[in-house]
Amino acid sequence: MSLPEIVSRGEWRAARAELLLKEKAATRARDALNAERRGLPMVEVDEEYVFEGGDGKATLLDLFEGRRQLVASYGSGFNRDFEVTLEREGELVERPGLSCFLRDRDRVFHTYTTYERGLDGLGSTTSLLDLTALGRQEEWEESKGRASAYGAPAGSERIRYHDEYED
Repeated sequence: MSLPEIVSRGEWRAARAELLLKEKAATRARDALNAERRGLPMVEVDEEYVFEGGDGKATLLDLFEGRRQLVASYGSGFNRDFEVTLEREGELVERPGLSCFLRDRDRVFHTYTTYERGLDGLGSTTSLLDLTALGRQEEWEESKGRASAYGAPAGSERIRYHDEYED
């Protein structure tokens, strides 16, 4: 097995500082890409999809449970319509995928979809929020004016878990 070079602490710090400049540039580029993603046009979902869940059948609108944004699905014509289930050589193939939706009153909009390697960087709540139309809803994000009382920096006392909201 080939391991990284062994160096002094000073050489490591210098190499780390050089890498940090590249990491910060990548973060700024990712922020710009996320802002561009939030600016994508959206498409109204007219189809009445029905899903089977722990509480029985639910429509796509029902799945929001009063929230503004949604990321979720499996096992219906929904996946075919959003190109997660594909027909290859006469068989249906389910590929990894993720779609984002935005609710505006009683209307639902499809705002983003990614597949396969597009899922590689997803491992945290903020990485999922970065795919949505409203993003993290923090003041520093572009487009301006989308921050809300719910948007809060990571580790903030303003962050509440799903079971900490009043009904």
